[in-house]
Amino acid sequence: MQELFKIKCADLAKIKKLPPRDQGHYLPFNTYPHGCPLGGFGAGTIGRSPYGDFNIWHIKVGAHIAEELKACCFHVYQKDSQKTYVQTLTTRPYKDTALKHLARPYAARHGQYAAAYPKAKYVFDDPRQPAEITCEQYSPVLPHNYKETSYPVAVFEHTVRNKTAGKIEVALCLSWANMTGWSFEDQRPGVQDNWFGFVKNNADKRHTLHTRNNKNQKLTAIIMGGSTPLTARKEMDGEIGIAVLGDARLQTSAQQYFYLQGTGEELYKSFAKNGTLDNRPPQQLLEHQNYGAAAAGKVILQPGETRKITFLLVWDLPVVHFGAGTNKYKYYTRFFDRSGRNALALLKLAARDHQKWSGAIDKWQQEISSGSKTAPLLRTEQSRQNYLQMLINELYFLADGGSFWDARTGSFGLLECFDYPFYETLDVRFYSSFPLLKFWPEIELKIMRNFAATIAVADKQITRYHLHADKPALPLPKNPQARLLCADQKKKRGACPHDLGSPKQNPFAVPSAYTWQNTNYWKDLNSKFILLVYRDFVYTGDKKFLKDLWPAMRLAADYLHKMDRDNDGIPENSGYPDQTYDNWSMRGVSAYCGSLWLAALRALADTARALDDSAAAMQYSALLAKAQKTFDQKLWNGRYYNFCAGNTDIMADQLIGQWYIDLLKTEPILSNIKITSALRTIYKYNYKRTQGGRWGILSGKTARNKMTAAEQGRDVWVGANFALCSLFLHHGLPRAAEQVLNTLSKIIYSKGFFFRTPEGWDTAGQFTATMYMRPNAIWSLEF
Repeated sequence: MQELFKIKCADLAKIKKLPPRDQGHYLPFNTYPHGCPLGGFGAGTIGRSPYGDFNIWHIKVGAHIAEELKACCFHVYQKDSQKTYVQTLTTRPYKDTALKHLARPYAARHGQYAAAYPKAKYVFDDPRQPAEITCEQYSPVLPHNYKETSYPVAVFEHTVRNKTAGKIEVALCLSWANMTGWSFEDQRPGVQDNWFGFVKNNADKRHTLHTRNNKNQKLTAIIMGGSTPLTARKEMDGEIGIAVLGDARLQTSAQQYFYLQGTGEELYKSFAKNGTLDNRPPQQLLEHQNYGAAAAGKVILQPGETRKITFLLVWDLPVVHFGAGTNKYKYYTRFFDRSGRNALALLKLAARDHQKWSGAIDKWQQEISSGSKTAPLLRTEQSRQNYLQMLINELYFLADGGSFWDARTGSFGLLECFDYPFYETLDVRFYSSFPLLKFWPEIELKIMRNFAATIAVADKQITRYHLHADKPALPLPKNPQARLLCADQKKKRGACPHDLGSPKQNPFAVPSAYTWQNTNYWKDLNSKFILLVYRDFVYTGDKKFLKDLWPAMRLAADYLHKMDRDNDGIPENSGYPDQTYDNWSMRGVSAYCGSLWLAALRALADTARALDDSAAAMQYSALLAKAQKTFDQKLWNGRYYNFCAGNTDIMADQLIGQWYIDLLKTEPILSNIKITSALRTIYKYNYKRTQGGRWGILSGKTARNKMTAAEQGRDVWVGANFALCSLFLHHGLPRAAEQVLNTLSKIIYSKGFFFRTPEGWDTAGQFTATMYMRPNAIWSLEF
């Protein structure tokens, strides 16, 4: 694997993490450290920290759980001619006082971590001990693959090396909790975010041992489930399987049961003595108790010899439960069944194919690195490594971002983040959906078909917005326009929904779960919908897709065009936060929404020509010419485009529409001279003259180089910065792009944001909304 991100475990505790800006809101999601997640798209993921312990559980689809489960860990036994050593394969001590017989962890100075999603690598090496242990872990997340990419499977390939001049014994063990029958508790009911905890129900447990030996491979597996073989109906109904795998010389053993709240004696008594598990049951095997199981593999190593011991973990938990009481099935069940009794089949499949998966991942990563469009444009090797590190590792979000993939319909969704848990937030996916388009285009097209199906639909349910959403007794404004922003129908015909729903409700059936602002009148969503559809056609060549969605594109354009109150060709912003910067108000013609409208009109005209609709092509081309004139007359000030009518602030995202136009490789909507001038101004004021570029490109600055009045103008948004880097590269400013990319890389990896990249941070060093969707905008630099 490519070791793009590397860190010594001892350095993890030295990282000076940035705090959340809103302690009450963001604090539950300020979990550290995160490692490369395990699990396929929509399968529910498991996070293993860079220390080596399992600490992040997105196993409930759409929810964030951060909890130490001491029973879920690796153990090592080593014996040389003089001494025996037993330790857990982590460099962080456990806080849980149960299982007290478990061995101590490695010292932090004896561990190292590396990651390039979907692979991670751990090295444990105490110079006083005879063996070095290396673990390479991964799940089969593969490009243009719509089968294995969905699997709830994790592979842990361990390499053990004898460092000594004598013969030694080494054994590894994986222990795991039987989590079947557990449930979840919403930690903040009534609040929009999705922070949950485990409820460890003492349900009946049944563990079965399976062995398979042949000439080339030895497999010992334990399947953990409930005692009643019912079809899965709840989220944690099903089976969890662990297995140890190796060649015929590998000595395998197992422990079918151990108490999770016991001392761990039944697990360690034999393993600590000779590196094997004797499978003696607990003194009294009780019903309605929580148990775990373990599998171990032992080898004898000659001086300098290296051997492999592989462990497999699967979780066949087929049901997804959403807040409205709806149950759906995970996509991987298309290839098995929905009984929740497929753990052994998954283990056997992984035993057969894991090496093929590993090679395919390595090949994919090499293709990304060697075929990168942007990396060769960066001057230094360090800059190229920084960029590739971010590029590849940001892909983690496609599995770990609350991903849901429906077995019946093929619908797919990623959360905006866990504290804004809305599926496929369109104003954000406009930035972030590039990796889906590049590597899983069928998923991308399905998402946009789902959005298109909502455009002509109205939901007349009256919904309260903003402060009124959580305060039903709060009186509504008397002014009709102000009242409309606080209470209105959930979705109007022609309006693009903000999202496809929330996991706390009934996603994909009931869109528009967001209530902070009334998005029926947002000025960016419909333009972004049009641009996403046309972009997806340009890069897939799927003309049927374009033709099918053409009516929705036209309806979305007509709806937004009606918000052009003065008939100047551009819809006016309404003086409230009516776009993705949802705490930053715009009034009249704005650079952000205006440039998006120009780009949408260009995309509409190009779509019409592609579909031989000459009348529509002429209509949209004429409207574009009118809008371009208005945009320049009302906003161009000689150096850059003003933030909006009557406001000369310098917005970093003022050329957002031109960004997409560059990617679509169509005719520009703005003058190249003005584009370059605006980009240089943004670079000068929002970056270089903001603490010397220490934090990245600020979303806004005043014309006098002061902070904006709006809080979001004082933020650095990571995804928006990546979009600007794309613009810099398209318009001859590669050094600016390189500097900004290096700044972002430094903050993400030196401030502990790896595998939990936030929406952004401010110049006071406070972050907002970690584990966020928008940073995958980095993939636009590869288009």
